[in-house]
Amino acid sequence: MQMFPAPLVIRAPLPSDATAMAHLFTQLGYAAEADELLPRLLGHDVATRVLLAEQAERVVGVLVWHWLQPLHVAPAWGLISALVVDDGARGGGIGAALLCEAERQAREAGCSQLELSSSIKREDAHRFYLAQAYQERPKRFVKLL
Repeated sequence: MQMFPAPLVIRAPLPSDATAMAHLFTQLGYAAEADELLPRLLGHDVATRVLLAEQAERVVGVLVWHWLQPLHVAPAWGLISALVVDDGARGGGIGAALLCEAERQAREAGCSQLELSSSIKREDAHRFYLAQAYQERPKRFVKLL
């Protein structure tokens, strides 16, 4: 008998998802605690969208993107600040599905582009983004405050 994977659902987060999201952000290398994440999740920021991927009633991915309207250019753009798929679920199209939904939402919101940054050490992620038709645009400058 052939087993088929459970359907993937992309949805907005609920307060009860904070623990699962914190676990995913920890896999990405960020020290995330559910009790610290929950107030930010519940805060109303119309420029931030959070997408969860759920499979078999389990959160297996999260993507956070932000709508930006710079003063110096007419079209808005989107900025992905986080994308992570659970270690045990990678390679199954979850990340691509999250990106597809973020791109759809960004187009609908009038964005002319969607951008993200990725640590230089995440070579698998770089290959993934290139396969999703993202183009590398180097140089980024950051000052920690």
